[in-house]
Amino acid sequence: MTTPDLPLVEAAQLALISGSAVEELQVLLERCEDFEVLVTGHPPGPYAAEALLTDAPPDHPLRDKFVIGAWTDRGLTATVELLRDFPERHVWYLGLLLVAPEARGQRLGERILAAVKSWIISQNGRAVRLIVQDQNPAALRFWLAQGFVQIGTATQDLMDRTNQVARLELKL
Repeated sequence: MTTPDLPLVEAAQLALISGSAVEELQVLLERCEDFEVLVTGHPPGPYAAEALLTDAPPDHPLRDKFVIGAWTDRGLTATVELLRDFPERHVWYLGLLLVAPEARGQRLGERILAAVKSWIISQNGRAVRLIVQDQNPAALRFWLAQGFVQIGTATQDLMDRTNQVARLELKL
């Protein structure tokens, strides 16, 4: 399956993260350590960017994983992680939408999500799913305002932390 060009976002350029952009991604993850601490209890490690690019569920092909960066006049300002056909065909899983602290509250996340949704539709996607940790009520408000609906709850087991999460879905 080919990957079409990513859509345009006002005041940002979207591109798949690879090569030298991995270093920029690591810097972004470190600038956004508040999110990582909230979810895992720890700041991002020195190889967090590499892990983001290569970690996938067992038996899920890495070719169906996309880590997209959003570059603004401030450099790499946001990233989104997607899995195609997960957990089932025509459903995409959004594992992360992370916006740099200085760019939050400026609707960049909304613009990126709108572009990503149109891109997913062009890839025959019919729904997007994600989870939100209970300790992140601002994220839950954001996703619900974007049209996602809660479809259940679950437990997220991390290395040394267990989170209760809301499972959300948006039909496309």
